[in-house]
Amino acid sequence: MTVSAAQLGLSYPKPRELTTKFFKVSRTDTTAAIKTVLPKWAMIVGAYVIGGVASDAATTATISFGSTSTATEYVSGYDVKTAATGVGYNPVAGKAVGTAWGVALATDLPVYAKYAETGTASTTGGPWIVKLEYFVPGPGEAVDD
Repeated sequence: MTVSAAQLGLSYPKPRELTTKFFKVSRTDTTAAIKTVLPKWAMIVGAYVIGGVASDAATTATISFGSTSTATEYVSGYDVKTAATGVGYNPVAGKAVGTAWGVALATDLPVYAKYAETGTASTTGGPWIVKLEYFVPGPGEAVDD
């Protein structure tokens, strides 16, 4: 949709409010499990991982989440082993994948999540809180309607 500068203002494009879902991923979540559900029309626009302690797994430690039991459609292999990404408040930049970002979901969808590690098993780390941001435009509306 093309608009003129005269059409832009406080009411166009329409303001949108973010809705946030939080869920926890622990080191024991090695099998994908449903953590929350996103509603029909939701458009994912942000994801963050919040943690207090990085994993001490020997080689790799990651969390992933998505819309099926593979749990990789939204974020795949986010590193929680290093202090730089496994501790604090971090965007999932570089690990966001798939076509669900910024596209209205066609149905209500569960969000599955899992933890994976390689090497010697971890004894510390996590849990990590995932903050998933989305908004819900009206049926048939685009982002800038």
